[in-house]
Formats: sequence, structure tokens, C-alpha cells
Amino acid sequence: MTSTSNMQPIDFDSWPRKQHFELFKNFTQPYFNVCVQLNAQTLFDYCKAQNISFFQAYVYCTLKACFAYEPIMLRIIESKPWLLTSIRASVVELDEDECFVFSYFDYLGSFKEFSANSDKVSKQSKSNSLFSDAFANTEGQADLIHISVLPWLNFSAFSHAFSEGQSLGIPKFVFGQYDKEAGTMPLSVDVHHSLMDGLHVARFVKVLQAECDHFKCK
Repeated sequence: MTSTSNMQPIDFDSWPRKQHFELFKNFTQPYFNVCVQLNAQTLFDYCKAQNISFFQAYVYCTLKACFAYEPIMLRIIESKPWLLTSIRASVVELDEDECFVFSYFDYLGSFKEFSANSDKVSKQSKSNSLFSDAFANTEGQADLIHISVLPWLNFSAFSHAFSEGQSLGIPKFVFGQYDKEAGTMPLSVDVHHSLMDGLHVARFVKVLQAECDHFKCK
């Protein structure tokens, strides 16, 4: 059962998206996808100059952008909208056997804290099997975002595997290969249409771009 201790209910009757929520919530596939190109050169160059992880930096920026933009913090609990007050990232990483595992990164106030914690989490995740205790205790909770990384591909479209049934409305992000010549990186965003429209995705991407442009290691 999903805990609601870190979220607050939306006043459904006065919510402007009430009818849109009802329209899409029972769709077999209620998510829609948008692929964009992030301008990542400023972030990449800064990370290289500071000798810090580019990967950790854009995951941190994504969490920070989510925390700053309310629509992407919305979730569906028992067929009603709720607003998160905290957030974590379920991040796909590769272990030594080139099989993926899930690492669960908490959003912490400073990047230095986030990076130190993420290093520990990654090391632990890669030493465990896919169905670890962390997986059992964390996956399926509403306060997650899902992040995958494909540093080998500069894609322009993406689709996810999905199962039918009720959804919590968790957004999914996929980052592709950074193009050093163009200074860009593809980003796939999947969101639940009951909670967001294309306008909201565009506004979120703008927030994320600003976080990447102004990132500092503090």
C-alpha cells in the first residue's frame, strides 16, 4: 500500500483538471511521451572542469526541477490526485555483468550531499541482485520518479514497456548520449495525461534546462 505521509490531497471538486483527470485515468495506456534535446554543454563543461559526475549532476538537476514544478509532483492514489511534498529517484544503473539494477537516490538540499549519498547507494545496488531489499521496500511507492540512461544512443523517439492496470502517475525520464559537437543530449519524458498536458511538459523542460544552465557544486 502506498504511504500518503509525504503528500497532500488535492481538492478534487475545485481542481481545474477534474474533468481531464476523469477522461484519462482509465485509459489502457494513459501516458504520453515527448522527446526533446537539452542544451547540456554548460553543465557538461562545468562538471568536467570541477571533476564531478555529469551523470549525478543531471539526475540532481532533474530532481530539483521536479521539486520546483508542482504538476510533475502530482500522483494518483486510490483514483484521486495527490501532491507530493518530497521526492526520490529510481535510477537504472548497470552492474559488472551489464545487467541493470535500480538505485534509489534521495533528493538532498546540496549537490555534495546528494553525490556522496548516491555514491554509497550505487555501490550497494550494484553488489545486490535486481530484487533486493531496497527494491522490495521502495519500488512502487508514489514519491519516485523513474530515470534511465542510454549514453550509447542519440535517440529521437522512445517507448517504455508497461503493464495494464492502475497507475500512480509516476513520470519517466530517459537521458541519451551527450553530443559533444552539438552540446545537446536527448531527453524522453513520459507523463500521465490525467495529471499533465503537453503545455506542462514544455514548462517542466524549461525549468530543467534552467537548472542545468545554472548548476553549481555546493
